[in-house]
Amino acid sequence: MQIGFVMQTSLVTARPDETVADAIRRMVDAGVGSVAVVEDASLVGIFTERDVLKLAAAASDFERVPLASAMTRNPITIGADDGILEAAALMGQRKLRHLPVVQDGNLVGMVSIRDVLGFLAERLFSEKDERAAETARALLGRSAN
Repeated sequence: MQIGFVMQTSLVTARPDETVADAIRRMVDAGVGSVAVVEDASLVGIFTERDVLKLAAAASDFERVPLASAMTRNPITIGADDGILEAAALMGQRKLRHLPVVQDGNLVGMVSIRDVLGFLAERLFSEKDERAAETARALLGRSAN
């Protein structure tokens, strides 16, 4: 199964010249743990919950810190046609919770560790025990489609 099957295509983005506070507000409003940082439609970085924690520990003023100075530049990406198992292995090896999906140089989605693990757990349980699959879907907030 390809990563394009589980990736989120409703992207939360920001520009590098915006502030960290702007990015945090977008993350909170969308209920996501990362923001894709784009410049002229190209992915230039990623800003995640972990970055927020690092800044908070340093007592940074979120309204003054430019996103460009707090983001991870040139993030690791994966293609929409790459396999879910490949994505899971990459995320595990690199300790990533969010992985931008790029196709032909364009940002097309974002996949989270929750997306990958949810798919894998659902798949495992659906083949073995439908009740377990329903429980996994409910915990992950997914419909039974």
